[in-house]
Amino acid sequence: MELSLWNAVLLGVVQGLTEFLPVSSSGHLAVAEDLLGLQLPGLAFEVVVHLGTLAAVLVVYGADLWAALAGFLRTGGGLAGGRRPGSAQWWQGLDPGTRLGWLVIAGTIPAAVAGLAFEGLIEAAFESPVVVAAFWIFTGALLWWAGRRPPGGRPLARATLADAVVVGLFQALALFPGVSRSGSTLVGGLVRGLEREEAARLSFLLSVPAILGAAILQLPDLVATGGGAGWAPLLAGAVAAGVTGYMAIRWLLRWLIAGRLPWFAYYLWAVAILLLFYSGWRG
Repeated sequence: MELSLWNAVLLGVVQGLTEFLPVSSSGHLAVAEDLLGLQLPGLAFEVVVHLGTLAAVLVVYGADLWAALAGFLRTGGGLAGGRRPGSAQWWQGLDPGTRLGWLVIAGTIPAAVAGLAFEGLIEAAFESPVVVAAFWIFTGALLWWAGRRPPGGRPLARATLADAVVVGLFQALALFPGVSRSGSTLVGGLVRGLEREEAARLSFLLSVPAILGAAILQLPDLVATGGGAGWAPLLAGAVAAGVTGYMAIRWLLRWLIAGRLPWFAYYLWAVAILLLFYSGWRG
């Protein structure tokens, strides 16, 4: 089936909600495409809906991102004047914006390295619904554990580069279908003792280079196939993803405060079981 306007909106809504809610956008998008019987036009649609969700992050966390960029430009990343990074004194001497920029950089590196090292394995994993279901169960277990942790912890202003690297390692798990990027990075922040909202803040900030990097890598495909697929469905999907992505960020923050993370675990376990039954029924 060709990608119609309404199917594009539906898939955009799926992408926007599941990109930031801890339920795995890649797994849900793959299942939605299969259920609708869609053959998407190359990677063009994925590019535009990712850009839509990126816009949602920029709306919510634009001030943080600007502070990080401005701090880096102003201080040369804290390296101006021949100062050597790595020591506690150097780290504490950085302004908050520059520290935040380093946290995003350090948290991005593990996923970038893992993506290059395990590209073939990751691509193969997308071919199996059973693998998606298994990773949904795994993500649910992470969220169930996170939801049972007591509130409290350190603010992001007291986070270290080691914290960011650990969160980045959790983000690398999300390269596999069914592992939620927002959920895994959120859990990584909680493992390192960050406050719930601060762990979510770092998670959303880390989504910017992740989404932007994926979009840049897929941009040639967008240019090559976008026009042939029709721009109207692509733009409709992007807008739907952006609007629902903004709603998903606000929703998740409220649920974090209310301590409702286990609800997402129960949902993932339920849809994993349904997907396994569906896969078995189809043979």
